Amino acid sequence: MEKTPTYRLKRLWLLLPGAAALLLTWAASANPSLTETWFSRGIYPWLSSAWGFLPSLAPFSVAQWIVVAALAFCVGWLVFYLVAFVRGRGRRRFVAWRAVATMLAVLSVAYCIFALMCGLNYYRHTFAEDAGFELRESSTAELTVLCENLAANMNETRAEVTAAAGATKESEPNGGDATTGAEGTARTDADAAAIPNEYAESRGGFWTYSHETVANMEALAERYPALARPLYSPPKPVLFSELMSYADIAGMYFPFTVESNINTDGPFFTIPATMGHEMAHQCGFMREDEANFIGYLACKDASDPLTRYSGYSLAYDYALSALVKADRDAAVTVNDGLSEEVKADRRARSEYLRQFEGPVAEMSNAANNAYLKANQQQDGTRSYGRMVDLLLAEARQEAEQAQDPSA
Repeated sequence: MEKTPTYRLKRLWLLLPGAAALLLTWAASANPSLTETWFSRGIYPWLSSAWGFLPSLAPFSVAQWIVVAALAFCVGWLVFYLVAFVRGRGRRRFVAWRAVATMLAVLSVAYCIFALMCGLNYYRHTFAEDAGFELRESSTAELTVLCENLAANMNETRAEVTAAAGATKESEPNGGDATTGAEGTARTDADAAAIPNEYAESRGGFWTYSHETVANMEALAERYPALARPLYSPPKPVLFSELMSYADIAGMYFPFTVESNINTDGPFFTIPATMGHEMAHQCGFMREDEANFIGYLACKDASDPLTRYSGYSLAYDYALSALVKADRDAAVTVNDGLSEEVKADRRARSEYLRQFEGPVAEMSNAANNAYLKANQQQDGTRSYGRMVDLLLAEARQEAEQAQDPSA
């Protein structure tokens, strides 16, 4: 005679981490100042550094394989319990109980890790508050000047990249000119757009820029202590970068390994700024607009011209988009002032992104929008545009300091 199955409750103990995380999330949302002081600047930097130490040592993205393992686990879990349910006559209610209990236990533990490694930071003070930036409404004239300055910086740094790439080629045996082909003919548009990739490769490629991003973030933390942490895990390249492009994802902070994961499939000039953005999340700033701004700050004072160019390009994208809405004619005039090399880079990026347009990217953006709203970014993906207010606040602050250096 078959025994009646015993409904054991041991799996339900694993619901406690999730319940504790929900309680902490509620407390964090009700007390931003305490969250900032005790968690974001107190516990989080040390806890996340300890949690992410071993993954940081791996010369590859651990996160991508955890995602693969998680998907395999989900498929295996579903198949196992479906088979058990079909075969378990008289035990189906027990099988369903075990399946639900297992699922809730896994979700509980996962949510607790998420909350401690990232989620609670959604309720901290903003970077603008920590850094002393005053956000306010700005005139179209201020926005136009911002775009003009960013365009000038882009032109200058892109010319430096071309010059540096040319110097590298001249030092190579039978090297060609940076602005001409092997036979002295003028470079095509595609050739010009390839220069940043060639220059980055000549400097050591992804890993050189990954470690330089860590150094840039450490330097930035000296000016803005809220970015300080014991361990900065270097950004990692993702093997499945093309799949990220289909999902319209340039980079992703993975809280379960405290890794900054980067899509390496597109034009390289976008990558240093993306690295800075994802490192900002690692430092505990989860708002997308502020992560963009911190990424820009980490790039703009770098010694490498391609890194600076990447940061200025990121800032220009958002500033110009805002100017198009405010004064389209002014935006066209500013954009016409970009150098041919900068225009070639931007066309190459547009052509690259165009091939991935479709329902997958739309669904990914919709999911990201829902995620942002669920974590108190009520404007969803529109919050990315708030970066312009930060750029304008920085410009005003720099102008005031120039007038009064003692301030």
